[in-house]
Amino acid sequence: MGLIISSGYKKTGRFGKAAFLKQFLALGMMFLILSSFQPGKKYTIYQGKESSAVEKATCRDLKLDVEKVTGAQVLIAEEPAAVTGNGYHILVGSPTSSHLIADYAKRGLISVSNRYPGPRGGVIQVISEGQQKVLVLAGSDDEGVQNTVYAFSHGQLAVDPLSYWTGIPQKKKTGFDPYATPAKVIKPPAVPVICYFENDVDELANLKQPYLEYDMETWKAMINSLRRMHYNAIQLFDMLGRPEFFIREPYKKLRPGYHANMALVDSFIDYAHLKGMKVQVDLSLGYEIKSITDQEALCWSQYKGKWISTWIYYLTETPLGKADIYSLRPRNQVWDRAYVSSCGEQKETVFNEVFASVDSILNLYKPGAQKICICYDDGMEIFNQNFRPPKDFTLVWSDNGYGQFSTLPLDTRGYDFGTYMHAGFWKNHSVQDPYPERIDSVMNFMAKNFKATRYLQVNGQTFRPFLLNLQAFSQWAYDPVSFNGEDFYHQWAEHYFGTEAAPFAVASMKALHLAQFDRNGYVQNLSEIRGLINFLQEVNNESPSRFTKLFGEKLVPTELQERRRYVKQSLDEASKGMARVRTHPAFYYDYVYLPAKMYFQLLEFENTLLELALFEKKEITGPLHQSASSKAKELLSQAASQLQIIYKTFQEGNQESKFKNWYDPARRRPNNGFPDMEMIQKIREHLIAQEKDSQNK
Repeated sequence: MGLIISSGYKKTGRFGKAAFLKQFLALGMMFLILSSFQPGKKYTIYQGKESSAVEKATCRDLKLDVEKVTGAQVLIAEEPAAVTGNGYHILVGSPTSSHLIADYAKRGLISVSNRYPGPRGGVIQVISEGQQKVLVLAGSDDEGVQNTVYAFSHGQLAVDPLSYWTGIPQKKKTGFDPYATPAKVIKPPAVPVICYFENDVDELANLKQPYLEYDMETWKAMINSLRRMHYNAIQLFDMLGRPEFFIREPYKKLRPGYHANMALVDSFIDYAHLKGMKVQVDLSLGYEIKSITDQEALCWSQYKGKWISTWIYYLTETPLGKADIYSLRPRNQVWDRAYVSSCGEQKETVFNEVFASVDSILNLYKPGAQKICICYDDGMEIFNQNFRPPKDFTLVWSDNGYGQFSTLPLDTRGYDFGTYMHAGFWKNHSVQDPYPERIDSVMNFMAKNFKATRYLQVNGQTFRPFLLNLQAFSQWAYDPVSFNGEDFYHQWAEHYFGTEAAPFAVASMKALHLAQFDRNGYVQNLSEIRGLINFLQEVNNESPSRFTKLFGEKLVPTELQERRRYVKQSLDEASKGMARVRTHPAFYYDYVYLPAKMYFQLLEFENTLLELALFEKKEITGPLHQSASSKAKELLSQAASQLQIIYKTFQEGNQESKFKNWYDPARRRPNNGFPDMEMIQKIREHLIAQEKDSQNK
């Protein structure tokens, strides 16, 4: 359809000429914009006659990528007997799904088979026959097709897998020629299963109502990004009804009458499968869909029938039966803590029996499913003793929440080994601990010493604040030999923030990492603040010993000052970088500047409360003098002002509009309660009462 030029303006006179000139210039700009794309160059993406649903979905992704980048018309069609005609032709598939690719391979025009480059691998190559050309994106299997297409989109079209989360728009390309694409072998990822763990997802699940569940847009965006980053599995956990969601009061207040939405979970699983992601489910027994009681969770020998019937229910009566990978942890099956038997059982004996039972159940109801045993510190302890799950379980060793290992295997005992790592941890749930260099060194150590490369699971908490670590883990898992944590750090920052701002972004994030020494973090500091508030609301003659019992040597001014110093350094570096971001500063603000700002404000608030608590602890042993009372009130007023600033920062929120209300205390993760002005008022009332008591004495 052609452009229609209106002639409804007066062609003579001063105003007619001005209007004509204005419209002429507008049309000129329109033609200039259109000419920068390739509307005349038609692309045809051919999918194999035997293409799977995953391959077809991947072709649709490629179509959208090409359209976004070039502005060209893109069609998807079933492969013909031979490629002919003008325009650009892209053939997508495997030797199994595409007779053309099989024919090209048979004639030696392309080197690809189900064995080369191997499962999950592929080949990018332009094939010429006479004057006819075709760009072939061939994989050894479905997953190889995906990896090859996404490698082309990322490498040639510069499509960013994280664009939904960064808010940075896709850059356009002029004069793009797909036939100039260099040949490339897409190596299979070194780690065959790279699994994302959706856990502690409150802020992400509370973007829209109903709370405590993803909307489909968010789920699709997360799956799409993960798959392009080489993650090929996702573990559902929170969406199955995390125990806190229906048991803990803050969650019951947030969403009264909560029930896990199994119809939505079913759709989540279907979409993950469509995009080539395996689905993992942990067979713990505390989900809202059906759970055992706390009493039943503490004695396997007495309640094993209830455990077994619940597992069978999951596999036969719920969408969990559609999963591909099943995991279990040798610990409490309702709560995330060690198993402490109420009936005198030996832990190793219990879990040897438990895992044997699960193995039999899965063999019966889900033959061929992959089985994972994830060992936390308590599981590691018994594995280093006499715990022996069946050998068809992959043994997965968990880090300490901060990318390090407190305990190591004495011997792998012939098991396939993998790791469970944290891009984020509950203690730093709101503010990331960035550590690509640690990922580099620790993961290589585990691979070298324990061959822990059969499986990798990564806990991403609420996803967006932990993108750096998430991508670093997946890059390592794809190619451990070439991954360099320091290089990755700088390349990542330059890509998103530009060459001028990147050094300051890296310096800021490195200081933020240093601030989280001794496995601390924003949420851990929130817990300390709550302890200080509780102390200050009821300080009395018993309080000095209670203060020591609450905090001991853990919370001391020197430690807090050191943490504040690092976070202040992080904020200063982030501020310098803000002035140097040339394009799309919103993501820099959200990802680098705002977390440092929030953490510093929280530590300032905590420092004031600690100063007040230490002051009160000292003064309570004697009469409260007028000067002491004034000092206490002054510190409390300072704390109140600091808390108001914290809330103002939360209200301002992220600059990317989709995530503006992310830090709203009313819907963020409760973390045992966020401090509010009512708490400050209770402290003030206590100080006044304390002063009156002192005057009456």
